Amino acid sequence: MMKKNKIRTLTLALAAAVLAGVGQNALAHTRLEVPLVTENVRVTNNVTIGHGCGEKAIIGTSVVFPDGTDSTITVGGQPHNGTLTDFVSNWGPNVQPLQTRAVFDFVDEKQGPTGNVVGFWSGGGSGMPAHMNAFVPFRVSATNIEPTSCAKSVKFFVSIVDICEITGIDALRSGSGESGGPVNLWTHNNLGTPYDRVGAEDDGPASLTINRDLTNNPLPGSCNGGVDVEVKPSAAQINRDMPIKFNGQQVWPQ
Repeated sequence: MMKKNKIRTLTLALAAAVLAGVGQNALAHTRLEVPLVTENVRVTNNVTIGHGCGEKAIIGTSVVFPDGTDSTITVGGQPHNGTLTDFVSNWGPNVQPLQTRAVFDFVDEKQGPTGNVVGFWSGGGSGMPAHMNAFVPFRVSATNIEPTSCAKSVKFFVSIVDICEITGIDALRSGSGESGGPVNLWTHNNLGTPYDRVGAEDDGPASLTINRDLTNNPLPGSCNGGVDVEVKPSAAQINRDMPIKFNGQQVWPQ
């Protein structure tokens, strides 16, 4: 009898652990599958969509990387008045979406004013059921940290909107997507755009961190251990690049 009770207790404990894991997974933020990469290495990556909008399926996603042109840059938490080229020598055409119809039927790149790819979108087809997870693949080309800089890492904050309903722009922040609103906003909460995430903490965006290869690209002797650099997009870029255009026409938000 004691042995049976132990087995029953173990079974219940395992079931509880599985259910807890499912619950955490269902509430997971949309993030990058590989958030940390080493400089000068090309990486195939995925946007990992964690859940739908309440019970609503994800029908598309829009992804924007900082373009580095008018981005906000901090060094060790302090504002930097220089340019991204002070720390990264080749940021520009670094992101490229990859074609797949595993989740969505269509995918296309987003180009900034200079023609560089600054993000991508994917949508159409059956989409992702609310209780599932999905991968949206892309490639990051080899990114080089400026050898003369003191940067030991450069983190790019990636703004993502997972779309469950096609609406006008005024409806995007009308309700929490996680509770059944039209979108899930994985964006900054303080840029002053219609795409800003509603929340007290600025914990919305995903991130991609480029770590310095200290063996092949050592820090200059004067750097005293180096600094961490962070880059986030401007409000102007989010307003320009977050909308989805299909065949030259904006289809989201309407």
